[in-house]
Amino acid sequence: MARYLYSMFVFLLCASKMSSTYGFSWNKQLQQATGNHNKILQLENRDTRLEALEFKVQQHDEIREALTSKVFELEAKVQQQQLLLDALQNAKPRSHCQSVVNGDNDNKSRAVSAMPASCADLQVMGYDLNGFYSVMGVGKMNSVYCDFTKPSSESGFQQLIGFTEIKSVSTAFYVQRSSSFTQINTPIPFQVERLNVGGAMNLTSGIFTAPVTGSYFFCLSGTAYISESTSRLVFTISLYMNDNPIAYGYADEMSTEYQYETFSLQSTLHLMKGDQVWLQISSIGTGVYLYGGLFTHFNGWLLQEDIFQSTNIK
Repeated sequence: MARYLYSMFVFLLCASKMSSTYGFSWNKQLQQATGNHNKILQLENRDTRLEALEFKVQQHDEIREALTSKVFELEAKVQQQQLLLDALQNAKPRSHCQSVVNGDNDNKSRAVSAMPASCADLQVMGYDLNGFYSVMGVGKMNSVYCDFTKPSSESGFQQLIGFTEIKSVSTAFYVQRSSSFTQINTPIPFQVERLNVGGAMNLTSGIFTAPVTGSYFFCLSGTAYISESTSRLVFTISLYMNDNPIAYGYADEMSTEYQYETFSLQSTLHLMKGDQVWLQISSIGTGVYLYGGLFTHFNGWLLQEDIFQSTNIK
């Protein structure tokens, strides 16, 4: 700007000298210079506005390109989601389907409202991929292989592979007595708990209560103290289920010195939910008792649950 003013000053000096020579008036030269200066300022302002407009246009172009790219990206995602939805709909088992009955071509539509018990039920529900499936058996789950490429009347249509062990609860216990016991016809309590998964065994009462319907295994081993005697002394222990004796353990001895006799019993029982199992002494001679000192062991566990009765699945 300073350079510009200096140039104008020099120009005016020259103009003043020329005016004396050529007869130009000073005022006229000044007006022309002022007009030229205003035109120059207008041109500079116009250039500034043009640069600002070009910058805004460039910004708008960049925004438009970004939006266009985002639209393409969203369209690609929508297309992927649609393909996934179509695949899921095609793979979803149908609740109704046309099935061939007895190998003829008379297709009948029926629905399986209960839990499938065979490959034929699975086929009716819409399954058509060969493979391993779990179906309802008698009190347990069966693992089967289904070959849907074969007619349901052929033997290879369904093959039993085995059984699937399913338990809604875990049940296992191991208890011991640390002191002797002589009472008869009463459940034997226990004092030491080594294991009681599920809490079905009550140490204080000595009674096990089945938490679910199923098959259980019980095992007892112990020691009876028998004093010296000239006659035979006996010890009988019983496994009870709901006031009914199931199995007995027996020990006897006749000796001039006291003896420790061992006994054991095992039993596998099918129990309904709420059934109770315990041990009790049925008969005992004089001077005989159930020996403690951790020599008497009682344990049991759930082998297999009747899952359909426990869960009311039909």
